[in-house]
Amino acid sequence: MPRKPRESSGTGIYHVILRGINRQDIFEDAEDYYTFIRMIAMVGNGGNHGDRSMIARAERITQPAPVIPPIPCHIYAYCLMPNHVHMLVCEKDWKIGEVIKSIASCYVLYYNKKYGRIGHLLQDRFKSEPCNDSGYFITLFRYIHQNPVKAGLVKDAKDYEYSSWANDYLGLASQRVCHTEATIKRYGMEELTAWVDMPLPEMAGCIDIEDKAIVADETARELLLKKCGVRTIPEFQLHTKQRQKDIVRDVMLELGVGPRQMVRVSGMTYAVVYKLWKEL
Repeated sequence: MPRKPRESSGTGIYHVILRGINRQDIFEDAEDYYTFIRMIAMVGNGGNHGDRSMIARAERITQPAPVIPPIPCHIYAYCLMPNHVHMLVCEKDWKIGEVIKSIASCYVLYYNKKYGRIGHLLQDRFKSEPCNDSGYFITLFRYIHQNPVKAGLVKDAKDYEYSSWANDYLGLASQRVCHTEATIKRYGMEELTAWVDMPLPEMAGCIDIEDKAIVADETARELLLKKCGVRTIPEFQLHTKQRQKDIVRDVMLELGVGPRQMVRVSGMTYAVVYKLWKEL
């Protein structure tokens, strides 16, 4: 069955979700998070021509370097979660697909080199939805910044260091990534702060990654790494296939988690994990 065409935005603004293949974690430490943020800056208004030239160098691995336009896009909001990323992006000189491809290709090159791995890291087709009016813009703005609170990572959005709320709008980072002036001028910081601090209803209507696990992914991940005697998932993936299977089987048995969650945590294929789960 052919893919459903991506829905276009009349304003050029999109809510984008980019996630790890099989929903596995894509950030292992603070350096990974901040590297991704710098790569967002490369294509947003916060970057400069020198930064964007890095994108061209990365893309020359697979194709001729494109002509880098002055401003590929504007970033209005972002939030980096352990296994996925939310962004609120406005197309400028690049289409949304070009923007996300540039960020994703650069990050995968960095991640694979750092952790000595090859192959895919991010899901090929990113999720997106159009933002066609100011009311939904605010809904998405709140939803993106409230993700860490909803996931139980922090109590307040201002305390999460890998999102644009703390870094850009509250000015806690040295480098600004987002196009904050336009948003603040239109809505005002006082109102934005009130909105971000006010929890959205469960049925806000925004696209999500559909992660609903009874046992937290981080809990399963910590146990898997402990049993394997390593610190990161890439290190776990360097072990033999049989060793990986034995550890995943033990974690599923001990925590009672299902195959889809273990796929997210371990990075192993669904077919392999499902077979282990059926054996249990």
